[in-house]
Amino acid sequence: MNVRLNGVAVRSVAVALGEEEFDLTELCDIYEKDEVNRIIKTNGISKIRVAPEGVCASDLCEKAARMILTADEIKQVGGVVFVSQTPDYILPATSASLQHRLGISQNAVAFDINHGCSGYVYGLYQASLLVASGSCESVLVCAGDVLTRYVNPLDKSDRTVFGDAGSATLVTKGDSDMAFSIMTDGSGAEHLIIPAGGCRYPKDENSEMVSVRKDGNMRSDEDLFMNGLEIMNFSLREVPKTVEAALLCKGWDKSEVTLFGFHQANKFMLDYLRKILKVPKESVPIAMGETGNTSAASIPTMLTHEGKLLSEENRLQKAVLCGFGVGLSCAAAALDLSRTKIWEPL
Repeated sequence: MNVRLNGVAVRSVAVALGEEEFDLTELCDIYEKDEVNRIIKTNGISKIRVAPEGVCASDLCEKAARMILTADEIKQVGGVVFVSQTPDYILPATSASLQHRLGISQNAVAFDINHGCSGYVYGLYQASLLVASGSCESVLVCAGDVLTRYVNPLDKSDRTVFGDAGSATLVTKGDSDMAFSIMTDGSGAEHLIIPAGGCRYPKDENSEMVSVRKDGNMRSDEDLFMNGLEIMNFSLREVPKTVEAALLCKGWDKSEVTLFGFHQANKFMLDYLRKILKVPKESVPIAMGETGNTSAASIPTMLTHEGKLLSEENRLQKAVLCGFGVGLSCAAAALDLSRTKIWEPL
């Protein structure tokens, strides 16, 4: 799917990180020191942010949203889109709770999108549709996850990657446009999954049993599983095509783009994608080093970490944002962020 939506703009972006910090070198007490150091070097992640017990993705998103709404003195929000794989409840939708907690009008539309890696771009797309159609003057996209809750502490492949964060992005009417390219391949859904806990496979005494799996890691069926190799193969195959499609839809040449804001999966993957796309190193920020892969919040987390530098170097006027992974799915947006207020992370 490729589409260009007119009269929309991203007004502001804010992020709240998990308050606790876990240094991956602490894993040297469990695993071999050389192995831990190798993982840190490959992933480019030395620390991950962790939300304290009882703090949900919605709480982090709410914190980020309050900063935007208060600082910009926003009085009317027509929609709330909550993008997350870790909602407060199975039902009701967490977006409804956020509408109430943020004091947003009861006339606002509110709904959840169950997506992670590509979820931020999905949220921008949905918000842009609402604004471009005239349904809403402004839409708040709240994207975040607390996936550390679903990572088995004995699973070193996932424990060294995922962190917790929540974000808020305000999409409003504007004089610019956004181009989107989105693709989905559900045949690979099993490669990034929490098998048990839904209606297809309810939790029971078997689902909670922890055992050594084929990849040599310990987990239960209630824990997050990621087949890193398959996710890597999918991303290297589909991300370049999706990015090129978004550029074509926008009418930009790749050489014009000064920011390729990728989902912060890991350093190795982003370096590889940059080489495939043949774009300058400075155009692909790598900013997951002290946060980890924060799933749906990873792109806004990167923007808030790099925002000041990107603004000073005028690299935000022609930007491409791209998320990829769970689903399996890939989503890219080509847009102008030069007039977007990007707050430092909370």
